[in-house]
Amino acid sequence: MKPIVFIDTEIEPKSGKILDLGGVKGVGSSFHSNSMVDFAKFLYGSEYVCGHNIFNHDLKYIQNALIDAGLDDPNIIDTLFLSPLLFPAKPYHKLLKDDKLQTEDTNNPLNDSIKAKDLFFDEIAAFQQADAGLKQIYYQLLRDQKEFFSFFHFLGYQADKINIEKVIREKFHSQICEDSDLAKIIVEYPIELSYCLALINTDNRYSITPPWVLKSYPAVERIMFLLRSSPCLTGCAYCDQALDVHQGLKRFFGFNDYRTYAGEPLQKNAVQAAVDNKSLLAIFPTGGGKSITFQVPALMSGINTKGLTVVISPLQSLMKDQVDNLEKLNITDAVTINGLLDPIERAKALERVVNGSASILYISPESLRSKTIERLLLGRNVVRFVIDEAHCFSSWGQDFRVDYLYIGDFIKSFQETKSLLEGIPVSCFTATAKQKVIEDIRDYFKEKLSLELEVFSSNASRTNLHYEVFEKHDEEEKYNTLRNMIEEKNCPTIIYVSRTRKAEVLAQRLSQDGYQARAYHGQMD
Repeated sequence: MKPIVFIDTEIEPKSGKILDLGGVKGVGSSFHSNSMVDFAKFLYGSEYVCGHNIFNHDLKYIQNALIDAGLDDPNIIDTLFLSPLLFPAKPYHKLLKDDKLQTEDTNNPLNDSIKAKDLFFDEIAAFQQADAGLKQIYYQLLRDQKEFFSFFHFLGYQADKINIEKVIREKFHSQICEDSDLAKIIVEYPIELSYCLALINTDNRYSITPPWVLKSYPAVERIMFLLRSSPCLTGCAYCDQALDVHQGLKRFFGFNDYRTYAGEPLQKNAVQAAVDNKSLLAIFPTGGGKSITFQVPALMSGINTKGLTVVISPLQSLMKDQVDNLEKLNITDAVTINGLLDPIERAKALERVVNGSASILYISPESLRSKTIERLLLGRNVVRFVIDEAHCFSSWGQDFRVDYLYIGDFIKSFQETKSLLEGIPVSCFTATAKQKVIEDIRDYFKEKLSLELEVFSSNASRTNLHYEVFEKHDEEEKYNTLRNMIEEKNCPTIIYVSRTRKAEVLAQRLSQDGYQARAYHGQMD
C-alpha cells in the first residue's frame, strides 16, 4: 500500500486554536495528542494525507506540521468530495450525514480519522466496482481538479483519452436531453456535471443531491435542469418520454387527457407552460382541476431533477386534504407542514423533505418567516413556487392577506442566498377573474422578481351553478323572499351573509319561525 495517513483536528472556533489532533496510518499505527511537534513526526514518511472535509477545514491548521514532516506539496485526498460521486443513492453510506461523518464519540479526532479511513477504502471499492464507462467519464472530468486528482493518483488509475461528450451521450442516451449543450458544461462545470451524472445514474428515485453540494456548487441545480428539465424543440428520446405532459398525467393519475373548458385545453396548456419552465397565472373555477395542474409538473420534476415544488396555501385543512387525496392514489410524494401537526408529525414531515422522499411541500405564507422552513428549503433543489388563492395578493380581492406580500421578498432573498444562476418560476392560481386582481398579481411578480406571468383564463361558465338576482327594498322583504325560497326548494340550504352578527340574527329568526337553522362563522370556537 502507498504511504497514506488519515487525519482529523479539533479546533476552537473563535480563536482557531488547535485543541486536539488525531491520525491513523494505512498500515495501522495511530496518533492522538495536541502536540504539533509530535504530529509532524507522525506524518513523516507519508505521501498522501486524507481526511473528511480536509480542504475546507483541517488543512489550513496543519500546514506547519506538514512542512516540518517534509510534505511541502502533499497529495491531499478528501473523502467529502468523493462521497456524492461514489455513494449517490439511498441508502447513503452509513458513515455519512450530509457533510459530516457519523460517529458515536464526538470531539475525538482519532476516532474520526479511523472513520475517514474506513470511508476512503469503501470509496475505493465503489469506484473499482463501477462500470468502465462511468470510471472513464469521472476520470476525464475530474483528473485535473484538486479535489480529485490525488484519488486517481493513489489508485494509479488512468484512462485513454476519449471523446468525453460522445461517451456521456452514449451512456446516458435516454436519461438526458440530446440537445443539451454538453460540450460547454464539460468545460465550465466538470465537478457539477459529475455530481449530476452520479445522481442520474442511480436507480432510487428519492435519492437527492446532498445539501452541502448544493451550497458549495450552486450550479449543480442549473446543470441538472439543463440536462433533464429543459424540453428541446425537436424532441429526443429523453424529452419525448420524461417531459411529455400526457404521459405524466397517465403515469400519476391514470387519466388519458386533460380537462377542457368550453372546448379549450386550458388545463393542458397550463401544465405544458409549467413543464416549459414558464411562470403563469391560471384562473380556474372552483373544482376546475387546479390541483392536478400543478401536481403533474411537480411530480415530474421530482423524478427528473429530484426537485421540490413549494405550494403556498392559506388554508391548512385544504393542504391536508390534498396530501390525503394523493395518498389515496398511492402517491406519497407530498407533505404538509402547518400548525395542525403535533411535534412528532412535524418532525416526520421535516425529515421527509430533508431526505428527498417529498417532492411537493405545502406550507402557509406565514411559514416563510420561519428560519426552520428557510433552512429546510435551502437544503433542497426548489424548482417552483406555487401560490394558491393568489387573489390574496390584491387589495381588490375579497381575501387580501398581508403575509402574501412577503412571498416575493422571500423568493428573492432565497435565490440570492443560493446564488442561483436563474430565477425560480412561479405558478399562481385563483378562481377570481376580476381584471384589477389579475393586474395586481402580475404587477407584483413583475416588480418583485422580474417575472412575466402568462395568463390562462377561460370564459366558460360553470354549468352546474345558476345565478339569479332578486331586487328587494328592505330587510323584511328580503327575509320573506328567503323563506319562500327555502320552502319552495325544500332541501339543505346554505345562506351567505356579509357579517358574523347577521349570521347569528338570521339563524335565530329562522329557528323561531320553525326552521332548523344554525349560524356558522370564523369567530366560533
